[in-house]
Amino acid sequence: MATVVTVPRDSALQLRLVVGVNPDNGAPIINSKTFNKIKSAAPEQDAYDVATALIGLQKYSVDEIRFEKESQLTE
Repeated sequence: MATVVTVPRDSALQLRLVVGVNPDNGAPIINSKTFNKIKSAAPEQDAYDVATALIGLQKYSVDEIRFEKESQLTE
């Protein structure tokens, strides 16, 4: 059985914004802004700090911050 090697890939930071309310059911309407090509070595705290700085520049309130890390598996 071969040894699996994990190769980190670039990450993405996503802000999920509440842009309104559905008049039919009262559920929030969510749009997202994604910032790609974040270095895989970026610590989660740094990504969070950048996200909170970006939140201050947004017109809408933030529902959720996502930090999506991607890896490639090889032998």
